[in-house]
Amino acid sequence: MLGGVLYERTGIRGVSTLIMISGSLLSAVLMFGIREPLTIHKEILARQRVLSNSTISTQCVETGAISSDSSIVSKVDLQIVSNTPSNMPVWRLIFQWQVLSASITTLVVGMLIGSLESVVPVYTKDAFGASSSKTGLLFVLNGSVAIVLSIPIGYGVDRLISRHGEKMRMYIELVGLAFTGGAVFGIGLCKSFNVLIGVETLLAASVLVVNIPVMSSFGDFVNALGLNSMAQCYGIYNSFWALSSSIAPPIATSMYAQIGYQATVAGVLTSLCVLCSALILSETIWKAALRAARRINRNARY
Repeated sequence: MLGGVLYERTGIRGVSTLIMISGSLLSAVLMFGIREPLTIHKEILARQRVLSNSTISTQCVETGAISSDSSIVSKVDLQIVSNTPSNMPVWRLIFQWQVLSASITTLVVGMLIGSLESVVPVYTKDAFGASSSKTGLLFVLNGSVAIVLSIPIGYGVDRLISRHGEKMRMYIELVGLAFTGGAVFGIGLCKSFNVLIGVETLLAASVLVVNIPVMSSFGDFVNALGLNSMAQCYGIYNSFWALSSSIAPPIATSMYAQIGYQATVAGVLTSLCVLCSALILSETIWKAALRAARRINRNARY
């Protein structure tokens, strides 16, 4: 909304100046105000080593087992070695299934957002005669929903995964994609600007339910394997998001001009949600098929 009002009063120069100032401030915050996740990860590992050594020293004093050949010291040495982060080439990292599926999901969600942000403002102007400031309300709503719901959704995702296991991440993403697909389909059929605002609010919340567990899966995957590849994983995430932001707008606007708004949004973009859900389920389906095949072979032998 601020961009729309600024554009109406100052033109493209005012908007460009605002973007440059905002980008500079964000770069300063990222560079000087936020610690690197890899540094934090190394500090945590160092604390674990210190705690392990102090625990073993206490046990050795209490039991009199101060020999370097004791089994306790051997176990600690093995634990410290296993806690040492290892490296993995980025090309191997990308083709790990957890990273690959999360990256493709990121690509799909990014294409949805990029396509809608390109097509919906044009449609609201053509269909409802909405001004730039009025169209900006849609983006204000998206940001407001993200500000209010990001932390509660993240907390809920952590609780569910810690209580029910890593498989719960897949179910959360599927639920989010189901609501996202329904919201995108509804946006494609909207005939009123007020209804469009309501459905956009649902879409903003649904995208968070998909995106938050996907984003956290990169860090959880690295931590689970003890890899020294945290920054590489987030680099992969950003690359796929940037790729979607680059290719989605020209494709979406071209389709809007050729096949219309309803077919583009309610048809093509909704189909992306369905395909992404199938991708997330593919590993589970494949493993179930392998188990069924083994069971059939086992029964055939007897």
